[in-house]
Amino acid sequence: MRVYLYEMVSGGGAFLPSSVTREDSCLAELDDFHQVPSLITDGSRMLEQLVRLFLNLPDFEVWISVDSRLKSFGQRLQSITNTVGDSPMVLFADPTTPWAVFEECCRGADRTILVAPELANLLETAVAKCLIAGGSFFGADRKLRKLGIDKIALHRWAEEHHVEMPAWGTSVDGVITGEVDSTNAICKPVMGTGGVGVRWLHGDLPRIGTWLIERVVPGKAVSVAAILTSEGPVLLPPCYQSLGGEFGFEFQDGTVVKDPVHIERAWRLADEVFSELPLEASRGWIGLDLILGEDPDEDFLIEVNPRITSTIENLASLAEFVPYQCDKSTNVSELMLAAAVGK
Repeated sequence: MRVYLYEMVSGGGAFLPSSVTREDSCLAELDDFHQVPSLITDGSRMLEQLVRLFLNLPDFEVWISVDSRLKSFGQRLQSITNTVGDSPMVLFADPTTPWAVFEECCRGADRTILVAPELANLLETAVAKCLIAGGSFFGADRKLRKLGIDKIALHRWAEEHHVEMPAWGTSVDGVITGEVDSTNAICKPVMGTGGVGVRWLHGDLPRIGTWLIERVVPGKAVSVAAILTSEGPVLLPPCYQSLGGEFGFEFQDGTVVKDPVHIERAWRLADEVFSELPLEASRGWIGLDLILGEDPDEDFLIEVNPRITSTIENLASLAEFVPYQCDKSTNVSELMLAAAVGK
């Protein structure tokens, strides 16, 4: 099976924000994803981990595209080999023509896996480009993607399905609606990724655009990923999230949770969320961002990530683990193989 692994930030789509309407205010000063160091670092690491993962699956051929400005990174990926000496096919993509190599690879692959930011609906755009080009997309279905891309839609879904999320409201051109205390709140792009553009509100509302206003809830930032197979979601070990950046909300790193109490609480909340999400036609990796408070009744869902997430690096390094509600050990490679081949 030939699989095309596309990570937008490092794979040739870095200039795409420049063509996005400036009404999306979180992108007002972003013309190149490479302007955000955390995005290029995070994206490159995810792509490299995916290459190592799929290159070692039986009967898989790996294609990747790499931004032509990242020659040394592409050469490093090209040097990766599996036990029989196979290496990935690396195509360098000109970021000024972001879809040319992408569409050719989608047409030629049996499966395409997309890792693209939710910013300004770019993930949905990439999926559409893949399908129109004749590709076979492997990932979250459209209903699930919408909940991951649109944070207002996710809050409304959570209210309808009785899933705990922080109190929220919206700011439209500086006018706030909703029952949220603006003195203890953050302002988020409605379509955002990796914490980019998230900032403390401090009572000063953005004057342009539509933003999500969300109450700050104290606790541990934790992610729980699941691999969706034909038999349903398999919940992977939770990971703590280390956040930083300009305002302290950008993802920096992850570590696998060892505390059994936090593991049980994270899995329980994630299981409740996945039991309500529209998963029927989705396959592969889906991630949840959570906050674990001091007590279990202070645990909240924060975001749904309808794509590969950064903690794949931590989890793929585990030789084996026992997933939630399973009685035997497995690993990320076995689960992704089952999802990819339809088992």
